[in-house]
Amino acid sequence: MKPRTLRHRLEKAAKLLVLIQKHVPEVSCQWDEARSDHGVLILDFTDSGMSRTKLRQLGEDLEARGYQFTHSKSPWLGQETYSGKAPDKTQIVLSLPIVKNRLSVDQGATQTPYQFKPQ
Repeated sequence: MKPRTLRHRLEKAAKLLVLIQKHVPEVSCQWDEARSDHGVLILDFTDSGMSRTKLRQLGEDLEARGYQFTHSKSPWLGQETYSGKAPDKTQIVLSLPIVKNRLSVDQGATQTPYQFKPQ
């Protein structure tokens, strides 16, 4: 990858990280540059001690910046996922722990559109 392209990708991710740090400074973050044209920022809220209120505030702030989210639950994995995409921006995946249910084998976790801002 050329230096200019890499710098632009990292600048976009850095702007997103500043916003994330404002709302949830204790969250675990991972960067995956290969999953998308602009990279993917993965946030794992396991053991972060954050509340659903903070997640909603972060989601509303991201939606105000053009992100649109989909929601999926995977009881088998014990995970709830919100995936956010915006044109020409870094994708974001918010992963929350839920109660594991190994008996509910889900053939395909369906993704549904989701909005953090109340209707």
